[in-house]
Amino acid sequence: MRIHIPSRSSYLRFSWLPVVILLAAGPAGAMAPQDILTMQRITPSGLDPEGRYLLYQTEVYDNETGQWRRTLLRRDLQKEKDLVIFTPEDRAHGVAWRPDGKAIAYLRSGQKGTKVWQMDFDGGNRLCLWDEPVDASGLQWSPDGTALAWIGNAAAENYEGLPGQIVVANGIDYRHLGAGYREGSLGRLLVLELDGPSLIQVFAGEWDVRSISWSPDSGRLVYEAKARVDMGWNLNSDLFIVERSGGEPVRLTTNPGADRNPTWLPDGRIAWLRATDPIWETAPAAIAVTAPDDGGEGSLQLHGTDFDNWIYKYTWSDSGFFVLGANRGYLDLVRVDGDSHEFITDGVHDFWNVQIAGGKAILSGAGQTLPGAVFQVDLTEKIKGPRPPRLLIDPNLKWRHRVGLTEPESFSIKVDGRNIEGWVFLPFGLEPGSRVPTVLSIHGGPEWMYGGYFLPEFHILPSFGYAVVIANPTGSTGYGFDFQRGIQGDWVDRPSTEVLACLDWAVAQGWADPDRLAVMGGSYGGLLAAELTTSTNRFRAAAVDRMYPETITFWGTTDEKWFPEWEFKGKPWQPEAREIYLRNSPFERVEKVRTPTLISQGLLDYRCLAAGGEIWFSALKSLGVPSRLLRFADEGHGIHDPGNQVFYYEQLLAWFEQHVLADEEMMDDRGDQ
Repeated sequence: MRIHIPSRSSYLRFSWLPVVILLAAGPAGAMAPQDILTMQRITPSGLDPEGRYLLYQTEVYDNETGQWRRTLLRRDLQKEKDLVIFTPEDRAHGVAWRPDGKAIAYLRSGQKGTKVWQMDFDGGNRLCLWDEPVDASGLQWSPDGTALAWIGNAAAENYEGLPGQIVVANGIDYRHLGAGYREGSLGRLLVLELDGPSLIQVFAGEWDVRSISWSPDSGRLVYEAKARVDMGWNLNSDLFIVERSGGEPVRLTTNPGADRNPTWLPDGRIAWLRATDPIWETAPAAIAVTAPDDGGEGSLQLHGTDFDNWIYKYTWSDSGFFVLGANRGYLDLVRVDGDSHEFITDGVHDFWNVQIAGGKAILSGAGQTLPGAVFQVDLTEKIKGPRPPRLLIDPNLKWRHRVGLTEPESFSIKVDGRNIEGWVFLPFGLEPGSRVPTVLSIHGGPEWMYGGYFLPEFHILPSFGYAVVIANPTGSTGYGFDFQRGIQGDWVDRPSTEVLACLDWAVAQGWADPDRLAVMGGSYGGLLAAELTTSTNRFRAAAVDRMYPETITFWGTTDEKWFPEWEFKGKPWQPEAREIYLRNSPFERVEKVRTPTLISQGLLDYRCLAAGGEIWFSALKSLGVPSRLLRFADEGHGIHDPGNQVFYYEQLLAWFEQHVLADEEMMDDRGDQ
């Protein structure tokens, strides 16, 4: 038995109709594309040194202007009361607590540029500290409160191009995803001395400064920097120490991999996150600690060496070292100490940021039915093992109750001796014996994972009667480095077998309709979805976003060459590597595609250039395969603007309605559309 699917055309004519029908049956599974416009974002901005006050910002999307409106609040964690510090009209951001907890530095943008300000901890006595425009990020107070340091972009002194019109590149670092066209600029370390005041560029040279930390006595800084000649070619970055007033820096590390995010500890030692592989993005890493004046790397202590998974971030507190680490589809808070580790949270969320003070950890993160929230974990509790964090602030609480979201169900199957885990999102009210159209969604990376974060399509599609199947095939993070390393050199063979096995499992369960299947994915997931359409005609439709289906030109156009060089074991002209590039290139088999395909791409994507989608679109059109290309002028690697997302999901629903839900006779007579 097949259930009736509300059509998109009905939704557009009577936007209330399917939503009302579904809600009449229950509260879940009624999300529509337009609901994205009222979903809020939240970001913790800083925890005071005592752990009592939390600064955080909420953002609301203004559909008229296409801009996010930001409000900064201060929460009293004892009284659980909020105080509004900045409204959207203040245009303030980048807040940083002074070490004594009595004042806050921040950036404020205006008609004359962005300037550095200070205010009391309750928002009063606002004072401009530096009245000249700055390009600043990551404000950090010196421990004695007499100076502020930050990273700013400095333009090249002798750049021969014409910014915005003519690019002159002497290296492949000329553009980067998120940074755009650099026009020769590099990150610089600056210190604002408040006694004066005076602004000092502490470090210059052909290095790009990435992160900084003050020494406990406020006399020096340690910073992470990447040599310009390495930018785009590898992941190597190193640590340097420099006097507060400038001068010749002292190199602390010579490791060929990434040494990043240094923290100068109160006892005078320096900690950082250290990985040794120069071209594997999610390689094994550990927290390194050394005394800077005792031989640098020669006296290393390592923490977290037994954590057999990707480490995203780390932090230090009086309670020790903590990391945010991958764990079977989730990013958890983990305490590490030498060669041992202990999970603090319970594998339900992805946590993107952690701040610790006053015996508590404040986490920002998301869940499969939680777009974004702030959580708290009491680190003083005498609890062994994982525990659920307390939900502290959820800006979408009412939104979630109003919209109704689809609760996923987990599954695990064995494919060629390997356990593959995943989740399914089923339409609400699915009756036993009913079969529904089913969408297989493939995650990007490939060293990434589905599980602990929110994606709108997993709730929109079930609202219109589709089931969604997601899984973590070989290469996914969170299942150990052997599982993750298995993707190297094999992007298409084993992963294809595994995700198709998950789809076969769904069909065997009795609810996935084998005659109404679709596949979708973004980035690597888009490439694998495209690959599946070269090897099978079982899908009635496909949707691929931000993917590059031709691997050799992907190497030539992407902003980070190290990525394909690790994945495909070399440069594309090297004989052994070339065979791997070609074997993993769906374009080599494009003539076999018969699946109608929706292709989307952002023009600001320098990871997978828009040419990738255009290559696939041109080939499908030449073959007479129904296809449609969506290009977003203001998007990078992924569709992030809520207005663009609404447009995309409307297009996706229309594409699936046309090709997945069509009657058999219509499918046979569809032609080139």
